[in-house]
Amino acid sequence: MMMFKKINLFIDVIELGSFQKAAQRNFISQRAVSQSINQLENELDFKLFTRGKNKISVTHAGREFYLKSRDLVNNFNTSIDNIQKQQQNQYQDLKIGYFSPFESTLLANQILKIKRDHIMKVNLIVSEESVEHLISDTIAGLLDMAYIIDYGHIDDLLGDTLTKQTVYQNQIKIGISQMNPYANCDALPIDVLTEYPILYYSPEESDYIRNGFASTLPLSNNSFTTKRIASIEQMQLLVATDTAIAHYPGGLTAVPLADKINFKSLKNQTSDYRIQAIFQKDSPKIGLIHQYLSSFK
Repeated sequence: MMMFKKINLFIDVIELGSFQKAAQRNFISQRAVSQSINQLENELDFKLFTRGKNKISVTHAGREFYLKSRDLVNNFNTSIDNIQKQQQNQYQDLKIGYFSPFESTLLANQILKIKRDHIMKVNLIVSEESVEHLISDTIAGLLDMAYIIDYGHIDDLLGDTLTKQTVYQNQIKIGISQMNPYANCDALPIDVLTEYPILYYSPEESDYIRNGFASTLPLSNNSFTTKRIASIEQMQLLVATDTAIAHYPGGLTAVPLADKINFKSLKNQTSDYRIQAIFQKDSPKIGLIHQYLSSFK
């Protein structure tokens, strides 16, 4: 780096035309500039300037060295600047995972709000994963934060490493085709659960989702038929065509064929849920995470 400092001084002398102006630009004495140039000439083993009384002239070798070193320094400074920006940007990426198209609706709305209102400068990177993977990847630091549906027992999965903040809450709904005789009821009778297969969405087998889904239903496991569906499109098709009914997080149903489906509560039955943002308690991006979460308020 000392060599680059001397070369930068040399370039200043050439471009400003004097040792004195180069000294003023760099806030050092003229003598310090002269000493630096002498040291550079000794290291290069050729003269950069011829010195006369009150006058200096650049040598031919000095002119050639100036052209080469100027490009070298410019490239070097550009590389340093790029590396510094990369390091600064490293902590401006926020990697967020989500489980299903339902949470993605909430996530998309929040990202649009942040961009529209210029709330924060952040590069948001999103990915869809199973609940179990969301938790393990957040613990491992592969994700900074994850959106997970909470039926009331998510704390059992967080352990000592993770914490949570509620970003949305509503009630579980049963989706039923608009063709169904029950479609226009204010609330669905409990018996409807025994008359149709009850679908729930999960792209992978998940004990957490299966048990959480079952906990929202009022009957024993032997009273109804449930089925996991790995494709949201298939689930919507089966419900819209009155082949089955399905379990939905109320308020987050902006999915295909939703306009062919009515979303109802069960009579005399309410099941609350929350969408939790989970993240490491001691995340290196905890400030960025809190800034993001504060935008929900």
